[in-house]
Amino acid sequence: MRPRAALVLLSLAAVSAACPSTGGGGGGARRPTAAAEPCDDEAGLAAFRAGRAALARQDDAAALPHLREAVARCGRLVRAPVAYQDAARRRGGAAAPAMVAYYRGAANGDDALSTYLRARLAETAYAQANGLRQLLEEHGGFAWAHLSLGQVNRRQGRLSEALADLSLALRSDSSLVEARLERARLLAELGRDKEAAVDFEAYLQARPDDAGAARDYVSLMVYRLGRIEAALEWIARLQQAGDDSIALQMDYAAAIWRQGSPGPAVDAYVRILEAAPGHARAALNVGLLYYEVLAVDDAARARCWPKARAAFRMFLAAGAAADGNEQFERTLAVPFRLQRIEEQLGPAPARAPSVDDLRRDADL
Repeated sequence: MRPRAALVLLSLAAVSAACPSTGGGGGGARRPTAAAEPCDDEAGLAAFRAGRAALARQDDAAALPHLREAVARCGRLVRAPVAYQDAARRRGGAAAPAMVAYYRGAANGDDALSTYLRARLAETAYAQANGLRQLLEEHGGFAWAHLSLGQVNRRQGRLSEALADLSLALRSDSSLVEARLERARLLAELGRDKEAAVDFEAYLQARPDDAGAARDYVSLMVYRLGRIEAALEWIARLQQAGDDSIALQMDYAAAIWRQGSPGPAVDAYVRILEAAPGHARAALNVGLLYYEVLAVDDAARARCWPKARAAFRMFLAAGAAADGNEQFERTLAVPFRLQRIEEQLGPAPARAPSVDDLRRDADL
C-alpha cells in the first residue's frame, strides 16, 4: 500500500539535470554518447512533476497524459520517456500499444537514446538484453543502458552479471540514483546487507521522499542489521507523510520488540489484526510474544498462555504459509507449543478466538 499523501519522488534539480555522463563502461574502443540533454521547457518539467506525483499515488491513468506531454516537450530528458513507457505498460489497454507504436516509429531516429528506448520495449528479455548490449558496443558510456541491462539480468536470475551492470552504470554516471537503488536491492537480495545499506543511504539522500525505497531500507535495518533507532526515525517520517500501510506497521511492531518493548509490540500487532483480520504473521508474533517473551514465570505464564493459544489458533486458521518459516511454524513449531499449552491449561475453548482475546492486561 502506498502512503495516502502524494510523495514527490524527484526534486526539480534532479528533473532538470542531464542524465548520463560520457564515461566508459567496458572494454573496446567506444565513442562518447551525447544521449540525453537537460530540458529548459518549464511546461514540460511541470508536466513531468505532475506525472511523477500521480505515479507516487499509484495512479497510472492520471499520470499518463502528463508524462506524454513531458515526453513531447522534454523527450531527451531520459526519466520522462522511461516513466512514460513503464506507466503505459502497466496501464495496458489502448495506452500500451500507442506508446509502443510511438517509440518504434521511424520518426524517433536512430540515435542512442531512441535506440535505447526501443530496446526497452523488446518483447522478450533475450531481445532486450541483445538490444542493450548492441547499443553499449557503440555507446559504452550510456549509463541508462547499463542500468536497464542490469535490471534484465536481475529478472532473469543472473545476479552477478546484474551487479556488474549496475556498477558500470554508476561508474558511467554517479548521479544515476535509479542504479543506486537497484543495486541496493540487489545487494540485499545477495545478503550483502551492509553494502546494501550504503547504497540505500546514498539513494535516500538524493530521494528522501521515495516511500517505497525507504520502506525497503527500514526492513533491512529492522530485520537484518539491527539498526533500530535509525529504522524508527524513518518509520516516523513515513507515518508523518501519511503511510499507514500494514507493512510499515509490521516493521514498527518488530522494531519496538527488538528495542526491548514486548508489551507495546503486542499492542501494535493487535492493532494490525484489528485492521487486517487474519494477518498470519501478526497473529504468529503475538503468540510468540505471549508464549516466550512475556511469560517470564509461572504466574505470568498462567496469564499469557491463554492469549498465546488464541493467537496461535488464529495463525493456523489464517490460510496457506507465505514462506518457509511460516510453513515450519504451521507444521511443527506451533502445534508443539499448543500441545504444551494444553497440557498445562487443558483443552482450548470451543469457540473461535477473537482479537479481544489477544489484548494485553495492564500488568503485562
